[in-house]
Amino acid sequence: MLSLSTVFCKAERAHFFNSSNRIAEYFTEGRSLLVRWKMEILIGLLISSLSLYCDFTDAECLVISPARLVVKYGDPASSNCSSDTPVEIGWESTQGGVGLTDKEVKILNWRVDSVTDWENNPKCFTDGGQCEKQLDITVYKLPDSVSISYRKYPDPMVEGHQYLLQCLVQNIAPIGRLRVTFYKVNTTGEQTELDTQHKSKDNIKTPENGTYTLDFTPGRDDAGAQLLCSAMLDLGPEGPQPPAVMDSNRLNINVHYKPQITMSPGCFSMTITEGNTLSLNCSANGNPAPSYNWLLPQADPNTMKERSVVTITNMAKSHSGDYTCIAINPLGNSTCTVNVEVTGASCQTAGSALVAVLLLQLIHWL
Repeated sequence: MLSLSTVFCKAERAHFFNSSNRIAEYFTEGRSLLVRWKMEILIGLLISSLSLYCDFTDAECLVISPARLVVKYGDPASSNCSSDTPVEIGWESTQGGVGLTDKEVKILNWRVDSVTDWENNPKCFTDGGQCEKQLDITVYKLPDSVSISYRKYPDPMVEGHQYLLQCLVQNIAPIGRLRVTFYKVNTTGEQTELDTQHKSKDNIKTPENGTYTLDFTPGRDDAGAQLLCSAMLDLGPEGPQPPAVMDSNRLNINVHYKPQITMSPGCFSMTITEGNTLSLNCSANGNPAPSYNWLLPQADPNTMKERSVVTITNMAKSHSGDYTCIAINPLGNSTCTVNVEVTGASCQTAGSALVAVLLLQLIHWL
């Protein structure tokens, strides 16, 4: 970074060189050649003096390399301060400070075996403070732990309700470079990003605890999935690559939801012939697991109901009507109705039955 005097010199020197003739003409207009000649000499001396000063100022400007350091707390650190021309150089620092050199040098090293000062701002300077440069240093520390929890533990977690997740990152620095991301991991291992958060605390250099929250509304498809949060310390290109990441523990999602009947082919209408057996199977998804009940057109001794299945043997026309399944758990219920029409046996079927009876009687008589 150029000093203010250097910027001034570069701009003003070019301006003076380009304008010297016009300045001389302005002050000597209408005067004798001798006056004009003296004025040109005076302006030339001024320009030469400015040039010498600027050359000296440019040479005084210090360069720090590397200009930016990212150092883990407790690790060593080093940087060089150099000048185009030999000068007396020193480092002002709470750790690794070096006084002005006894003789003029072109380079001076700053080094610390173990960085333990969070607020350290090493500064390189020349004799008299004519030029000084500050080293940009970031001291970092990875978190002691990352954990995720519910602000208030849900007992149980219910579909459609909102719950507050909390991610706690302990003892991390600098917290202003922290990115916290919430994830959901489904039963197949697929990870979905829910939200990423960052708090602007660039002025805090010492280790801090960070708390990050997220409102989460579960659905029935989230049953069996897991929740976690991840803390990433992004320190830029000078920091660790890829950036350091620490994951939290995982929360298992146990979602309670009301039943939803999944009867195949669904709620439908059907016909069945007299004398045949009717069997209907009603199934539903629900947590807790639902219980089942059936509403039938009439009570019948030939009817057997076992959980989700209803079976009626030797169907008669009187069995025609609606068969309604009801799936129930503490969160609600779901119903499905099947309309059943019982039809009489066809003439061909009746004739075949009569022939069979006659044959049996004949066999018995013989």
